Amino acid sequence: MREPSAELVAAIGSLIMTDPARIIAVARSLRGPDRSIESTVTGMSMGAGLPPGTRIRIDLVERDRYEVGEIVAYVHGKKVIVHRVVHRGLVGTAAGLVLTRGDAPLVPDPPVPHANILGPVSAMWNDGAWVAPALTRVRALPARVVMSLMLGASIAMLYISPRATAVLLTLFYRSERRLRQTRASLLKSGTPNSPGSA
Repeated sequence: MREPSAELVAAIGSLIMTDPARIIAVARSLRGPDRSIESTVTGMSMGAGLPPGTRIRIDLVERDRYEVGEIVAYVHGKKVIVHRVVHRGLVGTAAGLVLTRGDAPLVPDPPVPHANILGPVSAMWNDGAWVAPALTRVRALPARVVMSLMLGASIAMLYISPRATAVLLTLFYRSERRLRQTRASLLKSGTPNSPGSA
């Protein structure tokens, strides 16, 4: 069987990526034992564990649940996001929803419907071989405290109103991203940190 050309693969990928429902439908139609797709990480949200340019393998297996700590690929808007599961909704309005977070941000992502998850990230390409994705890195104590508080508040909100949780987490995430960009530009310009800052 002949490999399709890179141009054809790119064209099909572009067509699929214009419609989130199509992405999910294609993944659902391809599901089966020992089936997977490969992709390339483009963002910085997974930090050094899955840096930009990392090739990953996403298993297209049928799953009833994803475990906390597992890295999953899911559809959000017109993007495929690769983040780690930090909570599974169990009952009530939270049932069927998952909270995820990249390894770099402090704030969880808006709730993800289970149906939007394409599958677990089972491997990454490293030094010429497929290896298991790295475990999350240990963060400094202040970051761990903020992450725990944000996650606890997000879980509590999820069981009250998933919609309000999505709105608030989107706002918090955007604020955190702006703060990171501001900090990065200050560091790049050589502005010294204020006393006592990290």
